Amino acid sequence: MRHVGVAPLISSEDLKQIQQELTSFDEVREKVLEASRIATRLSDWSIIQMHRNEMERAAHSLKEAEKSLSRIRTLLRGKPELKQSGSVIVAYQEYVEAMLLYGLLRNRKIASLKDVGVEPVPYILGVLDLIGELRRLALNHLRKGKTSDAEKTLRTMEELYENVLALDHTAIVPTFRVKADSARRIIESTRGDVITEVRRVSLERAIRSLHNEVKGKKATSA
Repeated sequence: MRHVGVAPLISSEDLKQIQQELTSFDEVREKVLEASRIATRLSDWSIIQMHRNEMERAAHSLKEAEKSLSRIRTLLRGKPELKQSGSVIVAYQEYVEAMLLYGLLRNRKIASLKDVGVEPVPYILGVLDLIGELRRLALNHLRKGKTSDAEKTLRTMEELYENVLALDHTAIVPTFRVKADSARRIIESTRGDVITEVRRVSLERAIRSLHNEVKGKKATSA
């Protein structure tokens, strides 16, 4: 039986164009992924440097992270659909978190949306992530006996959480609820740690005061 050739349903020109587009998309995707990894790593490293009080090094790391984010923005102009990829979202969130912590430590204030230079969604998620780093800061204060600073840090955590929770339509923000629930638990744990330490210090001072009072009375009576 003679085989009858079947004409292709898709023209060779279209197939070639589709293949070129897929190849181009994959190349851009790989470049975006690599730039996102670099930005995320640098942002994370800057946070470590900040906790070590290496603020100049942290500033340098943040500048390098911003360069990677700038590269991502350039790459996304041709492939905007990659904007919602997980690696890009994480890169921006980590950068926001680091920038907010830097602003708080260096300038004693939370950097604005304009200062950070990102869109609202990664900014909001970065704020929620910041609460975890502030817990770390509060615990460091407690270890050093700086209960007043720990209390101030706790208040900052609470206010940030309240600010973000006051927003409407957050259901459309990816991972918002998960991060918000995590932030709430972190705040509750930190509050318990701070209260416990404040009470311990207060009791210790009361005992010391009583001891000195008793010691003074004995010296007087003698």
